[in-house]
Amino acid sequence: MRILDSVVDSVVRPTVKQAVKQAQVSVPMQRQIQALHLYQRGKRLVVGDDQPRFSEAPVPDVDDLDLTEIDTSNPFLWRQGKWESYFRRLRDEAPVHFRTDSPFGPFWSVTRYDDIVTVDKDFETFSAEPQIVLGSPPEGLDIEMFIALDPPRHDDRRAAVQDVVAPKNLEEMEALIRERVGEVLDSLPVGEPFDWVHTVSIELTSRMLATLLDFPYDQRRKLAEWTDLMAGSAGATGGTPDIDETYRAAAEVARAFSQLWHDKAARLAAGEEPGYDLITLMQLSEDSKDIIERPMEFLGDLTLLVVGGNDTTRNSMTGGVLALNQFPEEFDRLRAEPALVPKMIHEVLRWQTPLAYMRRVATKDTVLHGQFIRKGDKVVMWYAAANRDERRFEDPDRFIIDRRNARHHLAFGIGTHRCMGSRLAELQLRILWEELLARFDDIEVLEEPERIQSNFVRGYSSMMVRLTPRGAQRPEPGPYRQRWLDRSRRSSSERRQAAGESIPETTPEPTPETTPEPTSGTRAPRAARPGTEVHTVTVARRRTPADGVVELTLASPDGAPLPAWQPGAHVDLLLEDDLTRQYSLCGDPARPDEWTVAVLLERDGRGGSSFVHDRLTEGAALQVRGPRNHFPLEPSPRYQFIAGGIGITPILAMVRAARAAGAEWELLYGGRSRASMAFLDELEGDERVTIWPQDQRGLLDLDSVLGEPRPDTQVYCCGPGPLLDAVESRCESWPDGALHLERFEAATVEAPEDALETFEVECVRSGVTVTVPQDRSVFEMIEEAGVDVLGSCLEGICGTCEADVLEGTPDHRDSVLNSAERACGKTMMTCVSRSLSSRLVLDL
Repeated sequence: MRILDSVVDSVVRPTVKQAVKQAQVSVPMQRQIQALHLYQRGKRLVVGDDQPRFSEAPVPDVDDLDLTEIDTSNPFLWRQGKWESYFRRLRDEAPVHFRTDSPFGPFWSVTRYDDIVTVDKDFETFSAEPQIVLGSPPEGLDIEMFIALDPPRHDDRRAAVQDVVAPKNLEEMEALIRERVGEVLDSLPVGEPFDWVHTVSIELTSRMLATLLDFPYDQRRKLAEWTDLMAGSAGATGGTPDIDETYRAAAEVARAFSQLWHDKAARLAAGEEPGYDLITLMQLSEDSKDIIERPMEFLGDLTLLVVGGNDTTRNSMTGGVLALNQFPEEFDRLRAEPALVPKMIHEVLRWQTPLAYMRRVATKDTVLHGQFIRKGDKVVMWYAAANRDERRFEDPDRFIIDRRNARHHLAFGIGTHRCMGSRLAELQLRILWEELLARFDDIEVLEEPERIQSNFVRGYSSMMVRLTPRGAQRPEPGPYRQRWLDRSRRSSSERRQAAGESIPETTPEPTPETTPEPTSGTRAPRAARPGTEVHTVTVARRRTPADGVVELTLASPDGAPLPAWQPGAHVDLLLEDDLTRQYSLCGDPARPDEWTVAVLLERDGRGGSSFVHDRLTEGAALQVRGPRNHFPLEPSPRYQFIAGGIGITPILAMVRAARAAGAEWELLYGGRSRASMAFLDELEGDERVTIWPQDQRGLLDLDSVLGEPRPDTQVYCCGPGPLLDAVESRCESWPDGALHLERFEAATVEAPEDALETFEVECVRSGVTVTVPQDRSVFEMIEEAGVDVLGSCLEGICGTCEADVLEGTPDHRDSVLNSAERACGKTMMTCVSRSLSSRLVLDL
């Protein structure tokens, strides 16, 4: 028997393998797929198949379900508009949730931003192989894509085509993309209803894909048709195509791409100069020059590149138009400020998230957010849920064209498998909107768009729109537009009432007559920055967590949820006239019904802490502005937290977040004495926390935690100025961006040698120009001139007074912006920063 096994292993199996390989090389790929199709069709007639069958029924309200009954794989969740409530409940109650039975088998849903970052970066624990979709493709078409491979194979295959989206190639593509976008937009019917998806989104993405592949231009629409069929099978994503349609599409793809490969190979052999298309790059790469002899790899990689280029850009083109119709005040802002297009593109991708998830498989038993995950379990990272996570994005369901951290979206994933074509997608979307705004004053969505059936692609099959060219009068809005205009006005009124502003009885619809073209001196009113809204709260609870420290739990008077926040956020307590103080939120971001602050009593201070200690008893009402976050907790596998005294307040929320995310972390916490150190009841007993009372142990031993730079560690510190200065000094040798500080007192910033004593500041929205003398701040001068500005600390530490810089060079003297933001010079803190140029132009 052993001799027979040895013969099988050494002779039979290699012979069979070689025969299969020879057949793959000699038999055309199209014929192989057709033969496989015939075999599978015959097999289905005899034994059936395991493909699920879907029939649309109303998706139940998530509040009517037990947690165990929630099934996020339902392909009608998106079409019926239930996905936001489903994922919101999972983020709040079960951020790592197990569904025991579904049409796609059992799986874990990961819905919080930080948890998804943890999974996506750890390919050794959470493997992308063998598929990145929830279910399984039809038998025999489980083709191998490099996105569903782990390093090093993933890296080798990706490297073969990466250059097609290299910066130099993108620069060369920009003119061609703009030309083709212009051709499509100039051919659109004006003033008449048409289908945006078919006429614009599919057409533009098909043109781009044909260019990337050097595919026959007159057949470009086939690329979109094929990818819809191959990426939408019922067994893989809950889609509608049947198995026979999918096989026929795969055979056509194999025929077309094989022919394209051989044609290009012949042209290269004849001495033709190689191009920068995907096929040519694969032929020139050592890792993929013979991939045509491995048909399933060849078909997989080409399908991946086409599907990725189609679904992401196409559905974001549609989603951006829809978002601006659902948030018309943002559309008005964009018309007035087309320069915001680059910022808006990140918000479109966050808001739309064209691919809802990626799947991973646990390679070993592990624990994520307190849940035990077994080796072999499916783990689904719901990017769409992460991009609406209240812990990462404030007011996440609102579309804000200049959202401060929209760039942190996960629409492209993160880590090794992050989308290769992300910059190309951003380039196409930017050019589309630049050209749209140059031609049209309005793109009105006329009715609810039709969404595709899928749990994977957040896509659209149809969306009827009507265009108004620039300079023409807009027609009366249709019922769909009117519904969103009414909703926008209600929301705007609620925000303004909360801020104590008077509300006119009616708000007229903007028209070309009432909305003049923007000039350098006047611009359309700008919506308030996120985090500047004012809320009325009451003190629900009050306690004393340490000597001289009072903790207040704040809640809405009617019990309604408060705006979401993330660790590092702060709020302004509006205590009385001219007495506004800023405090870090130190509670639980998962509790939407309350905020918590802790305030140290400083009798020799400016009066804020005395007011809180003496007058804010349980039941007291006050107004609070915010939250805002200039000290956000960035995703990292490891954190070193350092807190001094009341500086524990923002750090405490970060510790909780790191603990929940399963990250490595340590906390060094110092104070004058144990009695003065708040929250010891929660922190003591954890071996990762070092408590350091100064009266017992002296100054903090910073060298023990900062002496050796670590490239995998983010350092977060908050406390008194001398502590922050010492930490900053010891982190000079750490990698750029590793240190994050929040100051309760402004850092001392030496004026540069070329600092100006006086300079002019123009506020273009207000039409105001002032001269700022040496002894006055920008904030003071523009406020006195009647510019509507908002300030809080007035010491350069809170970020409330941040303003966008349109022209000039700021002289940064704040403690908010990082080095990259300062070097960019696009924003400044008006309370302390000045100017290095004789004139600053601010977006105020």
